[in-house]
Amino acid sequence: MTAVPARLRTAFDIFAWYRQVRSSGQPVAWCSAFAPAEVLVALSIVPVYPENHAAMLGALSETRDPDQPYARPAIAAAESAGFAAPRLCAYALADLGVLSAGVASPIGSLPPADLFYACDSQCAVVARWGDDVQRIERSRGRDVPHFVLKAPPLRSERHTPEELAGFKRQLLEHIDAIAQRFGTRFDEARLAAVVRESNAANRLWQRCLELARQRPAPWTNLDAFTAMAPIVIARGTPTATEFYRKLLAELEERVASGHAAVPGERLRLVWDAIPIWPRKNWLAKFAAERGVAFVASTYTHSWWFEFDESRPLDSLVERYAWNTMNRSGQWVLDWTLGLVRDYHADGIVAHWNRSCGIWNSYVKRRMPGYAAAGIPAVQIAADMVDARAFDETTVSSQLEQFIATLEKRGAPEASQA
Repeated sequence: MTAVPARLRTAFDIFAWYRQVRSSGQPVAWCSAFAPAEVLVALSIVPVYPENHAAMLGALSETRDPDQPYARPAIAAAESAGFAAPRLCAYALADLGVLSAGVASPIGSLPPADLFYACDSQCAVVARWGDDVQRIERSRGRDVPHFVLKAPPLRSERHTPEELAGFKRQLLEHIDAIAQRFGTRFDEARLAAVVRESNAANRLWQRCLELARQRPAPWTNLDAFTAMAPIVIARGTPTATEFYRKLLAELEERVASGHAAVPGERLRLVWDAIPIWPRKNWLAKFAAERGVAFVASTYTHSWWFEFDESRPLDSLVERYAWNTMNRSGQWVLDWTLGLVRDYHADGIVAHWNRSCGIWNSYVKRRMPGYAAAGIPAVQIAADMVDARAFDETTVSSQLEQFIATLEKRGAPEASQA
């Protein structure tokens, strides 16, 4: 068996980040993952992310038992309170379980929301999630306004000028309403500074991800699942930029010294879809013991932004009007195949995530596309944070068979083993 790879020295202290948010004295926005957070930062409002909180609930356990993450009692509490799938995903259920019933969280809870801000380019669940947060807080005598930025559907490779103009009008209306509510003022120069910071962090993040093209890979995307936290929750701040500057320096050191994230790297894979957070560490160990490096993923590479500080608002509009969740199936297939090519991967592991219908529709449609392109692929079924959906025996068997097939280097074929 191959030794488990060494941990990265560069780590983001997410607990300290949330302590800092609580002590800041600034208004707090609960924000969906692909909402234009830079606008909130420019308005001196701190965005926090219920999706990030839910991922923590799935990834961490009071007892270090992956079958008993914090998410398990949180989801049960939400279900007991009447929240349910498919209206809500496991992320939403876990977060709402903490909010509605006060069950345990590794950070106690998210800082209380002063508003909820969602962009529906990723899915419809985020708007429903905000509605439920608003209802819960209203029952406690708190008025938490809920803003939903509605993204135009992406019917071709680009949005039309008219679609982008409509998206921008919504955003400006929200900016005005939020500024009035919290007694702040929108300043485009301040926004330009935030966009500049966000763009700097994103460029560093891209360079970190791209270093996994090296053979052997200096880090894996299972490392990147954790390292992506600042680009989600702290983009637009110097904290994120400095983190990725340090991470990039460490990864470049690894490349220069020939360090392999997976000693004895034999196979390189792309992960397709959201991680299985309760089993991220298990998968890292499983893969490393077999000389397998996950070198890219459709999840981490979705957090790949380009902004222009010379036209800050328009560049935010152009970028946040789309993400990989609202592109055409063909675009996402071609993009994923590009990751396989660019990262010299031998195959794809696709996660059919029980509670994310939009990802699952993409995964289901992509599997034939992988086969047609001659890319070996295997589909495993689980859930992003609901540990009840993970069958270790089945998944282990599927992965073992897939790895054995790749090692034989027979005729490539997609499999849903």
